[in-house]
Amino acid sequence: MRNIYHAVKNLSGHIFFEESFDWKSLEKVFPLIFDEIAEKGKQTQEELQHDQVRLELNMREIRQGRKPLGYNSENSRLKLIFPIGKKEMIILRNYPAEDIAEITDKIAKILKTKKIKFKSDLDKTVLSEIIKKRK
Repeated sequence: MRNIYHAVKNLSGHIFFEESFDWKSLEKVFPLIFDEIAEKGKQTQEELQHDQVRLELNMREIRQGRKPLGYNSENSRLKLIFPIGKKEMIILRNYPAEDIAEITDKIAKILKTKKIKFKSDLDKTVLSEIIKKRK
C-alpha cells in the first residue's frame, strides 16, 4: 500500500476491498474505524449514546456478514459511507479538508493490522470529479 497523505485538501478517501472480501472480516477492526470517524469531542451524553447505538447496529450487520450501515450523523463533520453494490468504504466530508488523506491513511493502517487486502485512493466521488473540472 502506498502512503496517500498529501498536503492538499480532499473531499473523500476511499478504501476499495478485493472481490473476495467478506464484510465479516471487519468485525475486530470496525470499532477502531468507527472511532476515527465519530466525533471525538461529543458534548452531551445523548450524543455519546447515539454513537454507541450506531456502532452496535453496524456491528450486528458485520457479524451477520452484511455490509455495515456506516456513520452519517446530522451534526458530524465526517461521514462513513458504504456504497450499494460495491465493496468500498468512503470517508467523506461536506467540504474539502486537509485531514481526509490522514484519516484515510489511519484507517488503512488499521485494516493492514488484520491483513485485510484493499487499495486506497482519494477524491473518487462524482462531486470530487465535478470540483476538479471546475478548477
